[in-house]
Amino acid sequence: MAMTLPKRAGAVDHQMARDTFARAADAVARVLSRTENWGPSGQRESQYAFDLTADEVCLNELYDAGFAVFSEESGVTGDPSAPLVVVDPVDGSTNASRGLPWFATALCLLVDGQPEVALVANHATGQRWEAVAGQGALCDGEPIAHSGCCTLSDAVVAMSGLPRHHYGWSQFRVLGASAPDLCLVASGVLDAWCDMHRGGHGLWDYAASALICTEAGAVIGDVYDRDLFPLDPTERRSPIAAATPELFESFRAQRLQDD
Repeated sequence: MAMTLPKRAGAVDHQMARDTFARAADAVARVLSRTENWGPSGQRESQYAFDLTADEVCLNELYDAGFAVFSEESGVTGDPSAPLVVVDPVDGSTNASRGLPWFATALCLLVDGQPEVALVANHATGQRWEAVAGQGALCDGEPIAHSGCCTLSDAVVAMSGLPRHHYGWSQFRVLGASAPDLCLVASGVLDAWCDMHRGGHGLWDYAASALICTEAGAVIGDVYDRDLFPLDPTERRSPIAAATPELFESFRAQRLQDD
């Protein structure tokens, strides 16, 4: 039986949340800098030993600040009445394990089931993307915005997985870490990004980046037009993001042909 998370309401100090997220990301960075065992955890497929140590230090920072946590690695923990933070301690774990410099910690505060404060910290590059609902998006403290691309034939796109046909884009990339990938759409580095799997992503993979994209003026949704923020740990979605509504619809139409 699926477990549905409660919608946890109540005002949360945005700056306190941002400061806590920064400390949590710093704690994960320290763990990764000391990591010697880059192998599997032996507990779950595609989970690495450092995923668990990163999760532990990240959660400790969030608990100390009074948050409950919904983590990819450890599920739903903490005070059931506390504000809820969705966490992916290391998004792009395989990249990290192989020395590919593209992996991040993603944290997102949900209020009434919607994203309100977000941080994605790329531990390989040092970049940090942030957003607060209604206040715009930042990268390393500077405002960011999407590219403005409207035409798929002009677009440089990225994805998780592979398409079954050519969509007519200019170029494409597969980078291997959804949270920072989506932030590149928010920053105008990429024009669009899409999950090529049918429901391949959990909320922790994209919640933080979804807010960052939206606050940067980009468009993000689910390929199949489902609610992007299901408060159910068993649910999966297929996110798609684009600089503009025109590009979003063009990319989505081509993506739907793959089904």
